[in-house]
Amino acid sequence: MSLTIGLIDYLNTMPFHFDLAERLQGSDIQFERGVPSAMNRMLQSGEIVLAPISAIEAARHANDYVVLPGLSIASLGAVKTVLLFSWASDISELDGQSIALTDHSATSVELLKVLCRERYQIEPTFTFTKQHLPSMLALHEGALIIGDDALVEGAIHRALSGSRGWGLPYIYDLSDEWLKMTGLPFTFSVWAARKDRAQDLAAVGVFDALYASTEQGLTETGRDMLAQAYAGRLGLPAGICKRYLRDLRYHLMDDDLSGLKLFLELALDDFKWESLEFWNEQTTVSVL
Repeated sequence: MSLTIGLIDYLNTMPFHFDLAERLQGSDIQFERGVPSAMNRMLQSGEIVLAPISAIEAARHANDYVVLPGLSIASLGAVKTVLLFSWASDISELDGQSIALTDHSATSVELLKVLCRERYQIEPTFTFTKQHLPSMLALHEGALIIGDDALVEGAIHRALSGSRGWGLPYIYDLSDEWLKMTGLPFTFSVWAARKDRAQDLAAVGVFDALYASTEQGLTETGRDMLAQAYAGRLGLPAGICKRYLRDLRYHLMDDDLSGLKLFLELALDDFKWESLEFWNEQTTVSVL
């Protein structure tokens, strides 16, 4: 029985599949790669049965998914890869203005909308576009980008052309904005499996392999290897890549869950935390 796992080729997901493929050699496991929005779509359609998905999608489809405990991408303060670039010197100035939204994400988009409504009490207009910062800011007052593109653009912080001429855009880290508003970490992504295939995944050792791969990827040696590998790919110093990996939170602890619960309650009408089902790690996997 073939099972297909979704993977995202962003630096922040690399610890999860550090040596996952090697651990699953000999199993009838396939891998499908894509951006977070693609993982969201494919898990819902059944094209894949397990993936790191946008946290808000796990809530939207709680009847269909089971969340793996102890695995997440979260941040307490600046995350560096979910950034709003803007010509406005204060987010409150974006009231009624146009913001271009990345087509790669779901949680980050909803986080921006929550912050606009709850923290800044503004109502911008939102337009989904291809994720490309120069073209986004050429036509809009703000641009939300995520992932490796955001990490690179935030690090180089280059001058761009826009409605106000040529210059440096202001940068707002949405996880830091969330911390200022709530005092809590923000959880961007969780690992979720389709409920109808979770037992199959557990039976062939996929969950065990995923936890073990993550543990190895988060060692000092693992982070060093990932940072060195991605530094050349991104054109950034290895130190920036390693510091980024070190600052992220991967274990979905109680405070991460508290931040996630608050976000989902703010973002989704009539959301019930109890609707989220977590896989029983006591009988199937080891908690990191």
